[in-house]
Amino acid sequence: MVLLPTTKRTMTRLKDQIRLAKRAIKEAQKNPNLYSEYELQYMALQLVQAKLQLKAKQQRRKQEKGFSNELSETSNSNSRRRKDDGLRGKSEQPEQPGKPEGSGTT
Repeated sequence: MVLLPTTKRTMTRLKDQIRLAKRAIKEAQKNPNLYSEYELQYMALQLVQAKLQLKAKQQRRKQEKGFSNELSETSNSNSRRRKDDGLRGKSEQPEQPGKPEGSGTT
């Protein structure tokens, strides 16, 4: 039987990096002699970078999905303050608003 060498995965997921950095920083607060000041600064920097990379990755995946990334003319405006552009239909209101139609009372 021949064993093939396994390659160790060096890249960890971004969520794992965030989780591990948070855990290490929290442990360092409990035990101040665990890490040097330089190591704590490096972990904090890696935590911020991992969070930014995760946000960018999520945004990129969201844009790749399709229709969600297309900007419309009305996406940045308040639809209630919009002028009549002919896209909405006019509703017809009953003559006497207090009585529903077909209620059976005359």
